[in-house]
Amino acid sequence: MGWRLKNLTTSTAGAGLAVYRPTAWLFAQFTRHVVYQGFSYQDGDDGQLYELYSSQSDDWNVKNLVAEAGGAEVATTASGYIWAHQGSQHVVYQGVRFDGHVHELWYTEDDGWNANDLTSAARAPLTLTQPFGFETSYDGAQRVVYQGRDRHVHELRNAGSGWHDHDLSAATGAPLCSVISAPTGYSFEHQGTAHVLVHTDSDVPGGGHILEYWADATGWHWGDLMAATGAPGVSDSETVHGYVFRGEGSQHVDYIGLDGHIHELWWSTDGWHHNDLSVAASAATPAQLGGSLACYAFEAGLFQPVATQHVFYTGTDSMIHELWWSAGGWHVNDIGSRLGAPAVWGDPAGFVEVDNGSQNIFYLSDAHQIIELRWRP
Repeated sequence: MGWRLKNLTTSTAGAGLAVYRPTAWLFAQFTRHVVYQGFSYQDGDDGQLYELYSSQSDDWNVKNLVAEAGGAEVATTASGYIWAHQGSQHVVYQGVRFDGHVHELWYTEDDGWNANDLTSAARAPLTLTQPFGFETSYDGAQRVVYQGRDRHVHELRNAGSGWHDHDLSAATGAPLCSVISAPTGYSFEHQGTAHVLVHTDSDVPGGGHILEYWADATGWHWGDLMAATGAPGVSDSETVHGYVFRGEGSQHVDYIGLDGHIHELWWSTDGWHHNDLSVAASAATPAQLGGSLACYAFEAGLFQPVATQHVFYTGTDSMIHELWWSAGGWHVNDIGSRLGAPAVWGDPAGFVEVDNGSQNIFYLSDAHQIIELRWRP
C-alpha cells in the first residue's frame, strides 16, 4: 500500500478545526490517538483539547477531553503518552493564560478521563514551558519534564506512590538555560536509563548546544552533546527529540541546525557521534528553522523484516519530508508533495505500530485541519 493521506477533520463526524501542533500516541489493541486544541476563525483557540481516536477499522471518532475530565483549559500545545505499567493514557499541558501549572488529563478503561494538577500534587515550581511526558518501563514510572520559571529543568515522577518534584539542574550542576527551551525525554530500556534533552541559546555564535540529563542507578548526570561530538549548533527549535533504536542498541537525538540541515547525534557503546542526515540522504529541501521533528525507529517485525529509522520535518516549501535509513544508508522521500498533501502549519507528530506494520504521521494543515499520513506494507 505504501503512504496514503487522510484528512481526519473532514472525514470524522463532529471534528472541528484545530490549532497548534497535535500530539499522538498508540494505545492498547492498536488504537490510535491524536489530541489537538480547537479553533474557530471568529474566536481563535478555544482552550479545549479534542481527541481523535481510531481502532484497526480506521473509523475515527472525536471527544472533548477537557470537558469530559472537568480539567483546566489549555494554553497552547499538549503532550500525550501512555503508562503501560498501569494501562493508562496521559495528556499534560500548561493551563490557559500560561498559569504555570502542569495539568494532566488521564484515562483508564475503568474510570474514563480524569483531571489532575501535577504542580500542586508534587508541590513543584511553576513551569515556563510546555511540559513533556514519557514512561520508563524499567522502573514502572511516568515522568513529566519542563523548564521552570527558575530556569531549572524539573522532573515530576510517579512510580505508583504519588507525584514528586526533582530539580535536575540542581542535582547535576548543569548550566542553566538562558532561553526558553521545552525539554523532552525518552527511555533507554536496555540500559535502564532515563534521558532528558534541552537546548541552550541559539543566538550565540555557532548556535545553541544540546544538554543531556541522564539517570542510571547512581543518580542523575549531565553532558553537552555538542562538546562531545563537535556537531554544529541547534537552531531555535521548539523542541529537540530523541529515541532509541533497539535493533542497533543505539540512541539518537535529531535537531534542525542553523544551516537548515537535519542533524543526528547518535550513541553506541563507544560514545556519541554526529551525522548530517541532509547530506547523507542528499536531501534537496532544507528544513524550516524553528520547527520540530518527528522521529522513531521502525524495529524489525512480522511486516517489517529489516529495521529502519525515520525522521520527518517541515521543509521551507511547507511540505512534510521524510529521511529514512536502512542498511544501505539514508534516503529522502518528499512525501508531502508526492501525496498532494496540504501545506503544513503545525509540525508533525507520529509513532510506529511494529506489530501492525504501519507508520503514522499527523500534522496541522494551513486550513486548520488534522492530516494523517499513514504507511502500510
